[in-house]
Amino acid sequence: MRKQQIYLWGILAAALCIRLVAMITLPLMDTTEARYGEMARLMFETGNWLTPQFDYGVPFWGKPPLFTWMSAAGIELFGLSEFAVRFPHWLAGIVVISLMAFFTRRLGFSALRTSVVMATCGIFLLSTGAVMTDMALTVGMTLAMTGFYLCWNGEKLWGYIGFAGLAIGLLSKGPLILVLVGLAVMPWLVVQHGMKQAFIVLWQRFPLFTGSVLMLMIALPWYLMAEQATPGFLDYFIVGEHFKRFVV
Repeated sequence: MRKQQIYLWGILAAALCIRLVAMITLPLMDTTEARYGEMARLMFETGNWLTPQFDYGVPFWGKPPLFTWMSAAGIELFGLSEFAVRFPHWLAGIVVISLMAFFTRRLGFSALRTSVVMATCGIFLLSTGAVMTDMALTVGMTLAMTGFYLCWNGEKLWGYIGFAGLAIGLLSKGPLILVLVGLAVMPWLVVQHGMKQAFIVLWQRFPLFTGSVLMLMIALPWYLMAEQATPGFLDYFIVGEHFKRFVV
């Protein structure tokens, strides 16, 4: 192994280990971490893994539950601590770095350098291991965008993996992921093929129907069960938190 590679591996390991130690030694840092950490504790204590709660019997409708599931699973494994609620989000950051390393290697670039750049970016390093929605959403977006590119280049299976990524996003932060991925993909398609042809090419090269079915099979059951358990959720979350906030 070349000396430069040893240095890069050392920087990568140091960045991830420093974040790991900080997760153990530092208390929950702000109101967001404290609020979401308490929601995970309530989920673990009450055994209600369907509806995140602000307080006993008070549902939290602002976000889907994937990030709360992650932290509650950490409590299940490690007991109640700052480390327990943060560790699953740190693992999600490792997943994102690994996906980007895989993707850049497929493109012929250095996977190690990509990993080091990501791991040493301040906002990414802070989000890796923070009790927030961000890293779960980033896993979904990274899968979706990687799946789009590789499926575009003829690897059909990756189209389905991309739709699974969209499902992860729907369970992390809701329909916002469809907007974010669409804003990245559609302008490029329109520039390349024109408005009408863009949709034709998209239909020809991607498993739009079966992929959408897969996405809904993963994400939709929770939305329906959440509405059944706490009526009014869909109106508040889909209409209020998305349509009215961004469109009206």
